[in-house]
Amino acid sequence: MSNEIISKKTIVRDTILAILAGVIGIIFISLFTHNWNFADLVKSFMLSYIIWAFVFMFLSWFIEAYTIKLVSDVLGYSITMREALKVFLIGGFISRITPFGGGGGEPMQMVILSKEKAIPPGDSAAIISIKMFIGTFVRVSVFLFVPVWILVAKPTWGISEAVNILINTGVIITLALFSALLLIILKPDLALLLTEKVLNTRFFKKIIKDSARQKTIEWVNKTVNEYRTAKDKIFSLKRNTLYFVFFLSFLSWGMILLTPVVLMRGLGIMSPWPEIVITAIIFYISSAYIPTPGGSGTAEIELLALFARLIPNPLIGTFIIAWRFFTHYFLLIAGGITTFLDTLRKKKKSSKPSE
Repeated sequence: MSNEIISKKTIVRDTILAILAGVIGIIFISLFTHNWNFADLVKSFMLSYIIWAFVFMFLSWFIEAYTIKLVSDVLGYSITMREALKVFLIGGFISRITPFGGGGGEPMQMVILSKEKAIPPGDSAAIISIKMFIGTFVRVSVFLFVPVWILVAKPTWGISEAVNILINTGVIITLALFSALLLIILKPDLALLLTEKVLNTRFFKKIIKDSARQKTIEWVNKTVNEYRTAKDKIFSLKRNTLYFVFFLSFLSWGMILLTPVVLMRGLGIMSPWPEIVITAIIFYISSAYIPTPGGSGTAEIELLALFARLIPNPLIGTFIIAWRFFTHYFLLIAGGITTFLDTLRKKKKSSKPSE
């Protein structure tokens, strides 16, 4: 199997595209809201609320990394907090430069655990997929509290038909992916069965050698067996740890949802906080599957459509740009720097002559 799931050239290209898409989104928001008075409007933020936004951001990063460490510890793999934070930051960076940013970084996190910590592929898949399942379960649980409210309130929002379709599509895709993830966790043999059926079709028999197909099937079989063993161990031996991971995921998600409330209060906007949180939930449902790098560009436009009824001009533009920096661009920057430094470290290490 390849050591790289994304080539360096692809990472550079996608990073440039993500930055360009973000710049276009920010320019669009600036033109239609604050007319380039962003610097003056930022000065109107109350410093204490900005500090709280940073606290929420860094705490959510720490919690996400700590859950990776906790689940790894359950399986007997010792990972330092620094290593877990690196895994999270690199995965977060990859998810923000690839389309459909709802989960683009998880495969990279599995590869890092497998290659750098010598964790078997099945175990690394179990660590990340179970963490991902818990995070998705938490989000879906929150989503399920608001669909009736959404159906009742949406007609009064005055949102466009396009945004309405995007919201509904996001709900459907999120529930479908959650169901698929649950099925794979409960029935990992389905991955092996699907691999065998696909590779044994007439099309793949023509383009892939028998030895290569058999080797792939054997690798998937080995990974599934390792995954099943790891999953059973996690769910049977350390349930209290899993419950704690669920709690941490709720805490992290709560901080993310409270960030727009804090930023609005920092601008002196006193819209009802439950309505802000629910609107933020709707944004996260629909934006996770936007086919641009990490949702850059289009996410800013969607935020403008969703929050226009809660925030007056020109403050809405300042709010959107600030929120995107705290929930998207800061992680893109920190993850990008971490990825770059990690690549340099590996290159320097590989260039040293072996003694």
